[in-house]
Amino acid sequence: MNTPANKGRRGRNAAHLGIESAPGMVKVLQVVSKRDGFRRAGRAWSGSTTVPLSELSDAQYEQLCDEPMLVTMLLDVPVEAVADLAAADGLRLGGQDGPELEAQS
Repeated sequence: MNTPANKGRRGRNAAHLGIESAPGMVKVLQVVSKRDGFRRAGRAWSGSTTVPLSELSDAQYEQLCDEPMLVTMLLDVPVEAVADLAAADGLRLGGQDGPELEAQS
């Protein structure tokens, strides 16, 4: 949800939380739901889902990591593999005309 309180905060998680990616890599959060359809951070979670950290607000990241019904793991993946992971999860990164993900350098 992009409310006035968190508007413009998307994509700040990695820097804000002191999490940095290696060159050519992107941080993603792998989320495994203990119950299919479980809802947290404005999304429904089923099975294993991989979400680029830039797609989550600070509050969403904290909600997901603190939720006992979800198992989360922060991963570094090659920038060219992020779209493949999202496609496997049935996600569309940034919407149809959304920005492309860039590697941290």
